[in-house]
Amino acid sequence: MSERFTAGVGAGEIMPTKEMADGSQHSVMTVRTDELGCPLWTKALAMSLGDTTVLLVAVDTCVLNQNHCDLMREKIFEQTDVPVDNIVVSCSHSHSTPIAEKLEDGPHPYFDLICERSTEAAVEAYRSRQPARLGRGSGHVVGASFNTRVPLADGGVKFTRDFREGLASGRPIDPRVSVLRVDDQSGNPLAGWVRLAFHPACVVIDAPVSGEYPGYMTRQLSDTLGHGAPFLFSLGACGDVNCIPMFGSEEDSRRLGLNLASWVGPIFDSIQTVSPSRLTATADTVDLPLDALPTVEQLDREIGEVDEFCKTLDSDPSLEWVMGINCEPNWSVENKKKHARLLRDYAVLAKQQIDRGEPFPTEWRSQVAAWVIDDVALVFYSGEPLVELGLELAARSKLDETLLMSLSNGSDGYVSTDEDRRRGGYEAYTNCRYSNLKPGYRPLPYALGAAERLITKCLAMIDELSG
Repeated sequence: MSERFTAGVGAGEIMPTKEMADGSQHSVMTVRTDELGCPLWTKALAMSLGDTTVLLVAVDTCVLNQNHCDLMREKIFEQTDVPVDNIVVSCSHSHSTPIAEKLEDGPHPYFDLICERSTEAAVEAYRSRQPARLGRGSGHVVGASFNTRVPLADGGVKFTRDFREGLASGRPIDPRVSVLRVDDQSGNPLAGWVRLAFHPACVVIDAPVSGEYPGYMTRQLSDTLGHGAPFLFSLGACGDVNCIPMFGSEEDSRRLGLNLASWVGPIFDSIQTVSPSRLTATADTVDLPLDALPTVEQLDREIGEVDEFCKTLDSDPSLEWVMGINCEPNWSVENKKKHARLLRDYAVLAKQQIDRGEPFPTEWRSQVAAWVIDDVALVFYSGEPLVELGLELAARSKLDETLLMSLSNGSDGYVSTDEDRRRGGYEAYTNCRYSNLKPGYRPLPYALGAAERLITKCLAMIDELSG
């Protein structure tokens, strides 16, 4: 095997037809196909050095579950011989995208489109590898994101949709703009890669199908700097960080994407590419501890709280709080009830499972992949870590730069610091309830100690790769 560095890229459009788009992402989040925003793409980057080949597939979609990603990775392996462990399927988490249907629910035309085009892009990237050079750059951007978790004096937490309130809380963001540049041997761009750490969720409600700010940003970069070369996007650790604005318009999303492209552009232009001397990769799983199941008495209290909330809404539509999470004040009564009833449904199903004597897991197995390229570590995790975890991992890593990416090779929900777990709230306590105990979905919140176990595992993988 040649010791020279080679790279190749591929891309394919994945805009759904009206017939294949599931417009309901969440109890109160919707997308529609009568108006289209930024086109959706899947893009692939293959890189080889010595005996190691890695393949990143970046998909403009909100989430793909582990069984989706496992199927895609296996198909890519069959056509490229790249080891499955060295293939990462990473989601942009753009909220204005339809859901990929569950494989167990029967026909899944939209996922089939994603899988087919992603496989084609990966094969193109693998087969088009050529001698290449690589470099990285970084910068910082402020004013584009805010932390949505506002601590309360009573020890709880408020999910804020107002960036002013979020910024005033003093909670952290990750301001790093991380950029990779891949050139051919003549210095012409083959591909770019950008990592940012804030949710692509400008619109959220009644949104046109769109890649949101990652789509607008990468398209602008490709047109203006890449001479048509694809730019890939990966989402950093930002389970509690959203873009500014939130609950805005498609025009807000476009404007943010173009502004970000103007920040990224000078970084990309300034990168000097070289032939890297190290490319190593590994993948593993990590078992994170789960909370104990609530008692039947606690579940009954939660059912009663939701019932009372829904009943009182009819006479007081301004109600916001139920089970420690706050609805958006301007939501309709019906949307607030939909949001709350899912919490009730979980409690009912949990009681039924207890009655049947069926056990609940005490740990949850998640996917982690790590690549080391010279002095930078790219860590891909299947969940949504809160921002502090990405910052802590970078601070404790021995490499010059360590980047933790979310929603890669699966979708295991939020993992928080112990402090945030004690505060509870949507991300730390109730989020896992929205899957209603379906097989393959995490049924309980992560317990204290989960974050440290994840960070320790990531550091051990980086140490293994970097020697």
